[in-house]
Amino acid sequence: MKVRFLPADVVVEVAAGTTLFDAGAQASAGIATACVGKGTCGLCRVKVVDGEAALSPYSDDEERHLGNLYRITKLRLACRTRVDGDCTVEVRGRPGKR
Repeated sequence: MKVRFLPADVVVEVAAGTTLFDAGAQASAGIATACVGKGTCGLCRVKVVDGEAALSPYSDDEERHLGNLYRITKLRLACRTRVDGDCTVEVRGRPGKR
């Protein structure tokens, strides 16, 4: 599967089931985190630009941290979203910032 990270326009190849967080680390995409992918901080928000159907279903952790933001803005938590096909996501903000 190919995952494209914007705005850097970096593409990485990953296996099915890889989280966007791990793919982002492989791409040096600068995804913010305080919990290092444990699903507790809510900082690793990325916006789905293309390939929403290629991602895992919205998780309980995402509902807790994002609520209706997902439905309105297509934000996902990179650490809780698994890749099952090609997709493009936009990294939000700067590392370590909300």
